[in-house]
Amino acid sequence: QDTASVTLAAGPLGRFDVPGLLSALDTYPYGCTEQITSRAMPLLYLDGVANAMGLASRDQVGERISQAILEITANQAANGGFGLWRPASGDMWLDAYVTDFLSRARTLGHNVPDIAFENAIDNLRNQVNYYPDFDSGGSDLAYALMVLAREGAANVGDLRYYADEKAGNFTTPLGL
Repeated sequence: QDTASVTLAAGPLGRFDVPGLLSALDTYPYGCTEQITSRAMPLLYLDGVANAMGLASRDQVGERISQAILEITANQAANGGFGLWRPASGDMWLDAYVTDFLSRARTLGHNVPDIAFENAIDNLRNQVNYYPDFDSGGSDLAYALMVLAREGAANVGDLRYYADEKAGNFTTPLGL
């Protein structure tokens, strides 16, 4: 027997099809750190949509976020970086993305182990400190600085330097 499902998005944000996007993320077939984070991030803010769609009740959303935090931190290296499939480091964008999720989850009251979070923040600080000079690019650096700034952990001198001296070198509007 074949089945189908339909989502409807209406209202000012209807063109974003939040229910459809949430459903697509929920059925993403792999389980690397980036994908675990991508499935869990919207649950921080869209638990009502997930509940209405039958993807998870409010209690289950909290459990799914907790499970994601456990799986993510299991892929954290000793230096605070994150690997896709096992503890590793070296991808600043992934580190910023995962730390962003952990920061948001923590702010919303989810249990994020202190040592894992502190190591993730320290890792971003270290990567910013050793970031090479660039004439083009820097989107991973901008993301790391945004996460650090939101946590009150960014060096103001770094922020000032990149805003004053490198603003034209960031290749994405989000980076800028």
